[in-house]
Amino acid sequence: MQEKEWFAAYRPDIADAANAAARYRMIENLKTEDPGVYHAFIDARRQAEGESHFIRNSGKFPLCGRGDVNTYSIFAETNRELITSTGRVGCIVPSGIATDDTTKYFFQDLVNNLSLASLYDFENRKKLFPAVDSRMKFCLLTLTGKDKPVKRGAEFIFFAFNTTELREKERRFTLTGEEIALVNPNSRTCPIFRYNRDAELVKQIYKRIPVLIDEEKEDGNLWNIRFFTIFHMANDSSLFRTKKDLFEDGFSLEGNIFRKDSECYYPLYEAKMAHHFNHRFGDYNDLPKNSKSTQLPDVKTDRLMNPHYSVFPRYWVNVLSISEQLKTLNPKYNWLLGFREVTNVTNERTIISSIIPKVAVGHKLPLVLFELLNYKEIASFYASLNSFALDYVARQKVGGTALSYFIIKQLPILPPSTYDVITHWDKSLKLGEWITKRVLELTYTAWDLQGFARDVGYEGPPFVWDEERRFLMRCELDAAYFHLYGISAQDVDYIMDTFPIVKRKDEAVFGTYRTKDKILEIFQQMSEAIATGKPYETQLDPPPGDIG
Repeated sequence: MQEKEWFAAYRPDIADAANAAARYRMIENLKTEDPGVYHAFIDARRQAEGESHFIRNSGKFPLCGRGDVNTYSIFAETNRELITSTGRVGCIVPSGIATDDTTKYFFQDLVNNLSLASLYDFENRKKLFPAVDSRMKFCLLTLTGKDKPVKRGAEFIFFAFNTTELREKERRFTLTGEEIALVNPNSRTCPIFRYNRDAELVKQIYKRIPVLIDEEKEDGNLWNIRFFTIFHMANDSSLFRTKKDLFEDGFSLEGNIFRKDSECYYPLYEAKMAHHFNHRFGDYNDLPKNSKSTQLPDVKTDRLMNPHYSVFPRYWVNVLSISEQLKTLNPKYNWLLGFREVTNVTNERTIISSIIPKVAVGHKLPLVLFELLNYKEIASFYASLNSFALDYVARQKVGGTALSYFIIKQLPILPPSTYDVITHWDKSLKLGEWITKRVLELTYTAWDLQGFARDVGYEGPPFVWDEERRFLMRCELDAAYFHLYGISAQDVDYIMDTFPIVKRKDEAVFGTYRTKDKILEIFQQMSEAIATGKPYETQLDPPPGDIG
C-alpha cells in the first residue's frame, strides 16, 4: 500500500508532506489528533499485507507472486491455468507482462513452453480506453494450451494505436525463444521492436557484441562493474538540509558547499541536474519560488562558459553521511558516473548518462562503479552510453518509464579490450586515446571536475564551453560508435530518423536535420579513411582535447 495515495482521500496534508520522514511524524500524531483515520489506515495496511502474504506464499501464483505484485499479472497467470490442454485464452493486460522484470518468470515460461501465440501491444494515445491515461501501454495477449504449442515462434506487434495497424506486414515479426535469449539473455523478457527492420538490426548487433553483464556466464562481467545508489530521496530524507536551514544554523556558502568550522555540507545531486556530457544541466536556483514543476530550466550558455560556476541543488547532506555511504567505493574515485533511471522511449533520448563531482547523489541517478581503474577505458565506456547507436538499442528494451538495472545489464557494450587497439580511421592513436580526447573536452568544462581531468592525464584548466565545437565532437563520437557497432551508412540514416524530437528541434532552428547530416558526413569520411589508410581529419581547430 502506498501511504501517499491512501492519505490523498482522507488527509491531503499528510499525502503532500515534504518527505517520508515528515509524513511518518504526521501519521504518528494521528493517534491522538484523529484516532478514527489512524485506525482506518492501520486496518487498510493490515489488509494489504494479508493479501500480499497470500499471493506470495500460497503457491497459487508461483510465477507472478513475487516482486512488486500488480493484480493484472496474477490474473494472467490464473487465465493460463484455467484453459484446457487444447484451448486458448485471450486477454487485455498491460504490456509489462512481457517486458517487466517482475513478470519475467511468467514470460519465460510462456516462451519456453511454446504457449505464447501472439502479443499485440498498443499505446492508448487514441483513447481506446477513454478513462485511462494516454501513455498507458496494454496488449492483446493470446495463450495456448500445452497440447497446442506454437512451434513457429510467437507473433508480435508493438506501439500500435488502433487495430487496423495489426494488418501492416512491416509491423509484424516473430521471435523464437533463442532469439529472445540472444537479445535478453538474463531476463528473457521481450524486446519491443516497432518494425521488422528494427528486429533484424538489433539481432545482428547482438550477434557481434556481448551484453554488459551476462549472468549466465562465470566471466560474463567483462567490465567488472557494479551498480550503486547513495541516498534514497524518501527513506533518507531526514539527512537532507535546505539552504534556508543551513543559513539559519550559521553556515556560510562557498561555491555550492556549506561550511561552518569543521562541519561541511555537500550538494545532493538529482538526476534532473545532469545530462549528456553536462553536469551543470539543471540548477534549483533557477526554479521559480513555490513552483511545482518536476523539470528544471536549462542553464544558459553564458553561465556554462564560466568554469567557476556550479549548480545549486534542492538539498545538502553532511559530508560525514556521504563518506559513510561511499566507504565501499575505491578511494581513488574523485568523480562519479551515473545515469538517469527515469526515462521513456518517447523522450528525446532514452539513455542519459553524466560524470558528476564526488558529492551526495539521489537514487534516481544510479552510479556505475568500476573495480578496474583504467580511466581511458572508463571514459570510452561513458562515451558509448551517450551514443545514438546504443540509445537506439535501448529503445527496443525499455517498456515502461525506468532504465532498470536488468535493462542496463543486457545492453550490447563493447568490451574493454576494444579500446586498446589502433583506431581504424586514424592509425596514429589507440581507440581509447582518440575517444578520451573528445570526452575530456566535452566533460571538463568546470573546476569541480578537475579530478576527472587529472585521472585521464590532463593537467590544464577547464575547456571553454563552445556549442559548435561540442556539436562536432559529439557527432564524431556518434559516427565512431556507429562504425564500432558495425552499422552501415544506410542503417545509420534509418536509425537517426527514429529520434523524432532531435529531428524536430534541428529543423526548427536550422531548417534541416543537422545532427543526422553531420554524423553521416563524418561516418563517410571515416569509411574512406578505413578503406584508404589515410587518417580521418577532424574539422576541429585546435583538435579535441588540445589546451589551445
